[in-house]
Amino acid sequence: MQLDDVARSLVQVIEGFEIIDCHEHLGPEKVRTETPVDVFTLFSHYTRGDLLVAGMTEAGYDALFDQRIPLERRWTMFKPYWDQIRWGSYARAALLAAEKFYGYSDINDETYRPLSEAIQKANTPGIYERVLRDACNIRTAITIRGSDDLDTPLLTRVVPLPRLHVDPEHRVTTWEIVSRPEFDPEATIRSLDDYLDALQRYVVRAKQEGAVGVKMVSNSYEPPNRKEAVAAFESLRSGAETDLPELNPLRDYVTDRAIAYATEQDMVIAVHTGYWGDFRTLDPLHMIPLLQRHPKARFDIFHLGYPYVRDALMLGKGFPNVWLNLCWTHIISQRFAVAALDEAVDLVPMNKLLAFGADYGLPVEKVYGHLVMAREDVAEVLARRIVAKQMSESQALELARKWFWENPIELYRLKV
Repeated sequence: MQLDDVARSLVQVIEGFEIIDCHEHLGPEKVRTETPVDVFTLFSHYTRGDLLVAGMTEAGYDALFDQRIPLERRWTMFKPYWDQIRWGSYARAALLAAEKFYGYSDINDETYRPLSEAIQKANTPGIYERVLRDACNIRTAITIRGSDDLDTPLLTRVVPLPRLHVDPEHRVTTWEIVSRPEFDPEATIRSLDDYLDALQRYVVRAKQEGAVGVKMVSNSYEPPNRKEAVAAFESLRSGAETDLPELNPLRDYVTDRAIAYATEQDMVIAVHTGYWGDFRTLDPLHMIPLLQRHPKARFDIFHLGYPYVRDALMLGKGFPNVWLNLCWTHIISQRFAVAALDEAVDLVPMNKLLAFGADYGLPVEKVYGHLVMAREDVAEVLARRIVAKQMSESQALELARKWFWENPIELYRLKV
């Protein structure tokens, strides 16, 4: 990104800030170090979506990570699609990571082999420390993890709430899912209250183990109705129905109770909104009834609702229990992120904005690439205000520090 002198000066200072990474999918470091890696590791996670849209098949994408196939053959399969996606924000994070950690300014015919060798050589214990702490200056990254196995202060846990359906392809609720909940498969579930008791124990246990929040999805939710929820539960338990659709009164009631349990534990409700798949089902406005019903809860609205940006901004404008999180947004589109953050400054109090969450799993190196982009975007927005004489450089840097550090600490009650 081309920055003016003022923005470049801000970036240089922001690079010295300690960072709270507000959203990741990182697991224990051994998951990464025990996984075979090469150049295509940098194209796992979100670049998958761009490659498929460019025309690569699911089978072709999966083959990129099959190390039984010679690297040269996989590169030949990949290259035509890389030429189509290399200019996008997703790809830029990979390119930045390749240069920072492995010394290659491009990924091409000449570099993919030595780059693969360098990635393999560096895939050793300590990679999280080298990437997150040393390169990014991240104090801790808030990561989604069901189990308490992270074993490092570099990662702080947020636990997923039950989705109550089989998977994204088969959005139904079955008795098997209800009777053996993934968060407590050994629980004895004979009634809805048994299920809710197990769910409450899960939330309490997560808090005791150090989790700071729970994560849910902004789907459409009907007002909770216990009578209808019990009837739906009993229809599954008795076998009168073999499954329920994704949107059902049991799910609505369980979700509402889960929010209440998390609120009682002073945990944040992190909410996936907007982008992914059929994004019509992820409109941030679905959250309004829940925001109204749980005024004491703290809701962290992920991804700024993209593409429903103004709707998400209006949640931050109108509800005291809402925070707006720019996790993922800088790699969706830097242009969008700059415009959205610029408008957010006009609209919402400055303590309600969280600047950064890389939102990666296996390719931890790309956290650095995403952070570079986030710093650029924040600096560009603030530089405009400085040039327009709306704020001083010191005031701008004070805001940047709030967004990258102070606000997430305050929201998530972090002890850093």
